[in-house]
Amino acid sequence: MKIKMIATDLDGTFLRDNHTYNHRLFKKVFRQLQKRGIRFVAASGSSYPRLKREFAPYVDQMGFVSQNGSVIHLGDKLIQDYPIDSRALARVMHVLDRYYGPRDINQLVVSGPIHSYVDQTMDDHNFKIVKTFYEEVHRVPDIRHIFVSSPDEEFTKISINFANHVNLARVAATLDNFLPASLIIENSGFNTDLIGNAHGTERNGLALLQDYFACAPSEIVTFGDNENDLGMLAMTAQSYAMQNAHQVIRMQAGHVTTADNNHDGVLKTIQQILKNN
Repeated sequence: MKIKMIATDLDGTFLRDNHTYNHRLFKKVFRQLQKRGIRFVAASGSSYPRLKREFAPYVDQMGFVSQNGSVIHLGDKLIQDYPIDSRALARVMHVLDRYYGPRDINQLVVSGPIHSYVDQTMDDHNFKIVKTFYEEVHRVPDIRHIFVSSPDEEFTKISINFANHVNLARVAATLDNFLPASLIIENSGFNTDLIGNAHGTERNGLALLQDYFACAPSEIVTFGDNENDLGMLAMTAQSYAMQNAHQVIRMQAGHVTTADNNHDGVLKTIQQILKNN
């Protein structure tokens, strides 16, 4: 069956646990994809600058669905973003203040399409972690009032990394009850929840690129490992959950990779797909 586009999540899927990947094998696979006219798309909860750094030599030949679908790029060109209304952003901050204290939240990040912001009180350890996933990160005097201090800036995603003692299932239930209907909350793994515009999902982001490249669902291959990847995996029968994914994710995907993320599971599966096609 003809394939026109391959989309993969990054952390826990394409990347190893230490946030690296097999560059030599990827270069070989990417060359094969280009020869066959197959588009490669990186989809992640991380920001576009981070994705751009990871795939620096290939940026102008790739698609990017960042911030779980809130920001979509084709190369360096911004195709679409889904901003959060300032009143909705203020509501999120109010709910977080009401139910969670400083010991409950390790990292609170508010992002626009390119730049991300954290409070100036964030310690260096957590700031370093945030930089890994968001790249263009700036400290501000009061993150909880950034919508007031930067009224002309567009914000697209709120990332909350909770401490290990916090029950994420209860977090989702609590926030679902109080967040505006215009927002959606998704678990991104690693004890992190992402809140953004309800239209800004990985599935919708990938659907935009699908239309752009004129791909049928049967011509798309997707890879993922976590809850936030389920919409993307449901788009096509040619979906792959990682060997290391939770059983619930593996049950809902069309296939499961033979190798996990630490053993080039995505790239080896793509090689096998190309061989069979």
